[in-house]
Amino acid sequence: MLGKTHMAVGTAAGLLIMQPQNITELILGTGAAMIGSVISDIDIGTSDSHKEADKIIGFTVFTLIAIILMDSVWHLGIWQRLLNYTSIRQTAPSVAAFFVICAIGKEQPHRSFMHSFLACGMLTGCVAVFLPLLAPYFGIAFLSHLAIDVLNKKGERLLFPFRKGFQLGLCSSKGTVNRLMFRIGILVTIGCIAFHLSEIYHLPLIYFSGLQL
Repeated sequence: MLGKTHMAVGTAAGLLIMQPQNITELILGTGAAMIGSVISDIDIGTSDSHKEADKIIGFTVFTLIAIILMDSVWHLGIWQRLLNYTSIRQTAPSVAAFFVICAIGKEQPHRSFMHSFLACGMLTGCVAVFLPLLAPYFGIAFLSHLAIDVLNKKGERLLFPFRKGFQLGLCSSKGTVNRLMFRIGILVTIGCIAFHLSEIYHLPLIYFSGLQL
């Protein structure tokens, strides 16, 4: 499936399953789900187009910068909450391990290591060490990527390092199913954000109707 479809479905899955308890968790959880939903395709840089991998790296950096800016402008206290949850001593090794795993995965064939349960477990584990609160959002979105890619004709090595590829061959990555998933994912994501905001701020859902999102 296309990157925007993975992002829409992965973010929707994370927000649909999880229940953010405050605005900080909602923002960070959404960011973690967005990154987890597309990080698998960093390995596309070893196939036809390095541009796609570069886009994913750029998007990850952009998401982190956007969260920092939101915290700075709206004084959400995200940075302080991060400090309360974790420490530099445990953060540095987990962040370094995350990027090392991604760097190794980027050099692997497409839909091999980075499209496996092993990669999901390792990267989600790094997130859990860094900030346990975000690990479920990241992991759910990562698994959603594997789930919808298995619908395509190109196999995924889900049980890496075993060489067997898994695919159902039900649809193409750019066809009608892809477009439908993207649209449903966007609608569910918007609905979940509206619902969680209404729960956090004790507002009726009608408040978020129209363009107020």
